[in-house]
Amino acid sequence: MTSSILGLGHYLPAEVERVGVRRPIAVEEVGPSTLAARASAPALQQAGLAADAVDFIVFATMTPDVTFPGAGCYLQHHLGCGTVGAVDVRAQCAGFLQGLLIADQFVRAGTYKHVLVAGAEVHSSGLDYSERGAAVSRLFGDGAGVAMIGNGSGPGGIRSVVMHCDGSRYDRFWCETPASRQHPLRMTVQNFRDGTHFPAIDFDAVRRFGLESLPAVAREALAGAKVTADQVDHFIISHIMPDVGEHAGSALQVPPSRLSIPSARHGHLSAAALPVTLSELVAGGQLGAGATVCLAASGAGFAWGAAVLTL
Repeated sequence: MTSSILGLGHYLPAEVERVGVRRPIAVEEVGPSTLAARASAPALQQAGLAADAVDFIVFATMTPDVTFPGAGCYLQHHLGCGTVGAVDVRAQCAGFLQGLLIADQFVRAGTYKHVLVAGAEVHSSGLDYSERGAAVSRLFGDGAGVAMIGNGSGPGGIRSVVMHCDGSRYDRFWCETPASRQHPLRMTVQNFRDGTHFPAIDFDAVRRFGLESLPAVAREALAGAKVTADQVDHFIISHIMPDVGEHAGSALQVPPSRLSIPSARHGHLSAAALPVTLSELVAGGQLGAGATVCLAASGAGFAWGAAVLTL
C-alpha cells in the first residue's frame, strides 16, 4: 500500500509592514489552529472529502495556541472531526516533514485511511519588534498549510522521507523561556526584561548548518526515492535565510525556474513554509498531477529533513 497527497490548502493573513518589511501577519486574536482550519477547507475540497472523513490529525507547529492542550486538539474542534486522535509535532522548521513521515507510516500500515497533516504558525505575537529584536523579528511571517494524506492508486505518492536532529546545538536557534526546567518559576521579571521569551538566533551557526545540511539531506531523500535531481520537477527548500536556500539549490544544480524558497516570498513560516509553498504552486498551476517534488528544510533543534513525492 502507498500513501499520496490527496489535497492541499493554504491560508496566509494579509501582509502588514513591521520593522521595514511586509509579512503575512495575523492581527486578529487567533492561534495557528485557526489558520490551519482555514487552510483545511480547500485541502478537503480538493481531496473530495468531508471533515468527518479525517481519521487522524498531525499538527506541526512551534507556536501552539496555548501551552496545553496541543494545537491538533483545537484544529479537531474547529473542523468538527468527532473524537479522532490528534497529535502535535515539535520539529520546528522541519515539522511538516515529520508530519508527512508519521502520516505516511500510518496510511501504509493501514492504521488510518485519511490523515490530515497541518503546518501552521503565528509567530508575530511572540516577536520583539523593537530595535533590539528587529534583526530576528523581520525574518518571520504567519501562515498555515495543510495536506490530506491517504491511499495512493498509482506508482507515485510519498516516495521517501528522511529526518535528522542534533540536540547538542539546541541553543543556536531557540526561545528560552517560559521553561519548565527553570525553578521555581518558568519565567521571571528578569527573564522578561532580558527578552528571553523572544526567539534568539546565532546567525553564523544557523547559516553554516543550513549550507551543510540542506544539500546533503536532499540528496539522501533523492537516493531513497531512487531519483536524480534532474528527474525532479521542482524543489522547495526552506531556511530562515533565503540565500541559504538559494545556495542549496545551486549545490544541487537546480535552475531558478525549478526552485522555490518560501522565506524569500513570505518570510520564514517555519512548519508552514513547505505546505504553503507546495499548495501555492499547485493552486497556481505550476505543478500538476504526476509532478515530482523534493521538499527540504533545516532549522531550530537543529532539526532537518527532506522528502520526495509525486503528486
